[in-house]
Amino acid sequence: MERKNFAFISYNHHDVKWAKWLQKNLEHYKLPTEIHNEFEDSRFIRPVFRDQTDLNTGVLGNVLRDNLLASKFLIVLCSPNSAKSEWVSKEVQSFIEWGRLDCIIPLIVDGQPNCYDPNLECFPRYLKEYTSEHPETELLGVSIEEVGKEKAFIRVVSRMLGVSFDTLWKRHERERRRRIALRTVSSLVALFLLYWLAFPVQLSMTLHDQLHHLPFGTTPDGVGGVLTVNGNEYQLTSLDTTLQLSSLAGFRRLSSVEVSFKAPYYDSISTRQQIGSGLQTELSLNLKRDDTFRFFAGRVLDFETQDPIAGAVFSIDNGAFTAETDTEGRFSVDIPIDAQREYKDVEVRADGYELFESPEETVDADVVFLLHKSGK
Repeated sequence: MERKNFAFISYNHHDVKWAKWLQKNLEHYKLPTEIHNEFEDSRFIRPVFRDQTDLNTGVLGNVLRDNLLASKFLIVLCSPNSAKSEWVSKEVQSFIEWGRLDCIIPLIVDGQPNCYDPNLECFPRYLKEYTSEHPETELLGVSIEEVGKEKAFIRVVSRMLGVSFDTLWKRHERERRRRIALRTVSSLVALFLLYWLAFPVQLSMTLHDQLHHLPFGTTPDGVGGVLTVNGNEYQLTSLDTTLQLSSLAGFRRLSSVEVSFKAPYYDSISTRQQIGSGLQTELSLNLKRDDTFRFFAGRVLDFETQDPIAGAVFSIDNGAFTAETDTEGRFSVDIPIDAQREYKDVEVRADGYELFESPEETVDADVVFLLHKSGK
């Protein structure tokens, strides 16, 4: 008769969880490449018959017998429950009477075989009686308690395939390590994608301006400056501070954002800055002053005639910086950044003219000083 079932699982309904576990693992077990060619075209141990799964009420006896007869192996889930089951005993009896004792695989899920205590006995009645009467046909069971679930399962498979346990166990361990590695990599990839897509990047921007001795200018509408990051504008009230900016979507990590800065008395900035890979990225800008307070320049003229005065000496900060006017009365002083101020103490001297002094002269690039002649 053609064996349409690879195995038939005989068990008591109290052990159904073990039956389901065994059926699932058997039907999902992939045969080694070097073995599966011997088992027709399938690489799997399928189908595995489990009566509570596959049968309808009312035709139990006939269908059970047919499926039992059509199965290559009979796997008996041995426990005190099955030891008390007449139905399990009859299934074992049928298999033995058909001359297929060597195709019976006892899998011990609980209890002990041939035990003095009837409450712990796990072998079905007929199997225990038959092996007692025929000691030369002793049938060794595979005990889950002794070797563990995984090894017990592989021992069952090795008996079914006629392959040594060591060969299958080494392969099983390799596959287990491979699956663990694959699950680990998959978990890491999932965590990475979750992190990359679900968690935004919080941006902050630090503006570095060390020249506090210079004024903080404002535009005509009262704005001190404007910082633009990724298209979002931030009005500034201080230029030596850290701003918390709008967050970016997680997938923008390791990309760059456009940054621009405009403020009175400062050079405009337009650049791109790199976003980091973390949950926060700190951006920074080093602000540079423009030439508003760098040059003090202008002309020195005669108060009455408006003629330029050549050779006049212009000085600021008590003579720390000086310049002499040319024939057109023009002068220019280039003031180092550390010495730049909004107001300067100014002196202008010229022969024949009164000394001009101004303790708070506003720095300008086109100022005119009018000198009065001496004695007038």
